[in-house]
Amino acid sequence: MGLGKILHEALEFSNELDILHKHITKNNLQVQKSDSFEKQCFLLERYMGEEHFQSIHKKMNIVNIMSGVFAFPVLLIILMVYVYAKWIDKKFDVFGFFLNNPALYIVPAVLIAVTIIFAIYHSILRNNLYYKIYPKLKEKLRVEDVTFE
Repeated sequence: MGLGKILHEALEFSNELDILHKHITKNNLQVQKSDSFEKQCFLLERYMGEEHFQSIHKKMNIVNIMSGVFAFPVLLIILMVYVYAKWIDKKFDVFGFFLNNPALYIVPAVLIAVTIIFAIYHSILRNNLYYKIYPKLKEKLRVEDVTFE
């Protein structure tokens, strides 16, 4: 994700949070205000007696953690081989070592593939959460995009 897109999304979510706060104030909703966009959505959803946004958000976080868990062994193998070749045995043939030990390239390849699958699933969940579920939440709350004071 590019820096421009990250900045755009941060500003967009900040604006959405402001809209939610104005809606809460304007309609005198008995909902605590939060500085976090996601937490504010959780609070509004709980106010409505639903948990769809929160359950998808939790699933998204679990997928994110799982991708890190699967990526960590790959990083560990790469670091161990690098440290060994750089400081322990400078004549160490890294490519020969990997070619002679298929588990050292098959296992990381599988782990990287699983990590990529998790990343794709995370992206799907994220798009679903912010561009389908959140607009439905706003619709149920009858939140207007432009709220005048």
